[in-house]
Amino acid sequence: MSKISRKKILYFSYRSKIKHKKFILKEKKEHNRWVGWLKFLDDARITALKNGNDYTRSSYEKQRHNRTLGQKPSFSSTINYIASIKDAFSDNHKSSIEDGLFEIPEIFSLSENYSDSFPFLKRLFYALYHQSTPIIQFNYANCKRIDIDASVCMDILLSDFIAYYKMCRKKGRSIKIIQIRPINYSAPHIVKILFSIGAFANIKGVTINFPDIIPYPLCRAEISNPKASAIREVHITQMVDYVVKSMAKMERNFTAEAEDNLFKVIGEVLINAEEHSTGNLRYSIGCFQDGKINGEHLGVFYLVILNFGKTIYEKFSDPNCPNKEAVIQMKELSENYTKKGLFTKAAFEEQTLWTLYALQEGVTSKVDWKRGNGSVRFIESFFNLKGDNSKDNFSNLSIVSGNTRITFDGTYRLIDKVKGVNKRKYKMMTFNNTGDIEVKPDNKYVTFAENYFPGTIISAKIIIKELNTETSK
Repeated sequence: MSKISRKKILYFSYRSKIKHKKFILKEKKEHNRWVGWLKFLDDARITALKNGNDYTRSSYEKQRHNRTLGQKPSFSSTINYIASIKDAFSDNHKSSIEDGLFEIPEIFSLSENYSDSFPFLKRLFYALYHQSTPIIQFNYANCKRIDIDASVCMDILLSDFIAYYKMCRKKGRSIKIIQIRPINYSAPHIVKILFSIGAFANIKGVTINFPDIIPYPLCRAEISNPKASAIREVHITQMVDYVVKSMAKMERNFTAEAEDNLFKVIGEVLINAEEHSTGNLRYSIGCFQDGKINGEHLGVFYLVILNFGKTIYEKFSDPNCPNKEAVIQMKELSENYTKKGLFTKAAFEEQTLWTLYALQEGVTSKVDWKRGNGSVRFIESFFNLKGDNSKDNFSNLSIVSGNTRITFDGTYRLIDKVKGVNKRKYKMMTFNNTGDIEVKPDNKYVTFAENYFPGTIISAKIIIKELNTETSK
C-alpha cells in the first residue's frame, strides 16, 4: 500500500469518528428536546388547571425564548384589579375583531354620558390588556366636550399600560402594540383639555399655557404609605393654595370663611376616598377656569378624586368590616326596605341604599363610629363655596361607586337630626321631601346605574361667586 493510500484511509477514519460523535450529540439533543417538550406540556396543563383556565397549546420555542428573558414584568395593581372584575366599566365582552380606532364620545363624561363613556373605557382596557391591535388611534372629530372624570380614567389606564410595555421592551419581550396616538384633535376645546390636564400633559409631559385655565396636575398618593396621613395634609394644603392663587390671578381673594370651607371640602373628600378604598392609590386632578356664565364674571373649579378597589358597598358588606355597628344598622335598614317592597332590580338595590347611608354624618367603615364626618359635610361646604345654597343648573357633585350613582345639585338640602339618649345632633341628606332615610330617595338623584365603576369616583364643578370673595386691591 502506498504512503498516499494509508494517509487517505486514516483521514476517512478520523472524519468518520467525528461525524459519528456529531450524530450521537444530535440524537441526544433531539431526545432532550422531546423530553423538555413533554414536560412543558405537563407544566402548562397543571398551571392552567390551578388558575382555572382553559389549556392553550403554544410554541415551545417561544416558551424557551421567554424563559431565557427571565420573569415577565407584572401589571400595575390597578390593571390587575380591573382585570379581575368581569363587569368593570361595562358588561361588554372582548370583541373578536379590533380595528384600533376609538371614537371619543360626543360628550365624554362618566357623570353625564355614562352609557357611551363606560363601554368606551371597557373596550380600551381590553385592547390594551390583550394587545388586540398594533395601532390604537383616538379620534376626537365628533367630541364636543370632555369632562375630567372620563379623561383622567383614560389617562390612568394608558399611563399604566405604557409603563408596562416599556418594561417588557427593556427585558427584550415583544409587544404587539407599536403606536398609540390621537387624531383630529385640533378643536380649541379639545386642545385645552389634552394639553392642560389631559393625555399630553399627564402621559407625555407636554403642556400649553392657556390664559383662562390653570391646571392642577394629576396627583397620585399611596394609601399604604406609613406617612399617608401627613402626605394627605400636604395635598390638601397644596390644593387649597392652588385655588387661592388661581383666584388671586383674577385679582380676588377668598374671605376667611370661604377658605375654611374649601379646606373642609377637599379635606373631607380625601379622607373618605382613602377610608373607603381597598386599592393602593388615590388620584386627584383639577382645573380652575376664569370665565363668564350668563354674563357674570366668576371662577369655576373642577375637581375629581378617585380610587380603584372595592366599592363603598363592598367595603361595608365585607365580613371583615371593622365597624359592626354601622353594618347592623345598614342591614336593619335593608330589612325595612325589603318589607316595604322598595327595592327594585336594576333601579334601586341594596348596594344603592348602603352607599347612600355611608355618606351620612357619623358613618365610617373604620371601627370608631365618631370619626366619620360623612360626605354630607363635604356637600354642605361644597355648596357654601357658591356664596349661596340655591340651585344654579351648573354646580353639581356626583359620586359613582360600583353601580350606584348619587348626584347633588342643590335640589335637596341637609337636615338636622337628633340621635340617641344623649340627643347628639347630626346631619343627613335623604334625597326625599320627608327627611327620613327609610323613605325611598328621588331616583333622579340616587339610582342604580347599569355600568359598574371598579372603585369610587367623586366629580365636582364648583362655581366661585363674587359674593364669597373680596377684591385684592
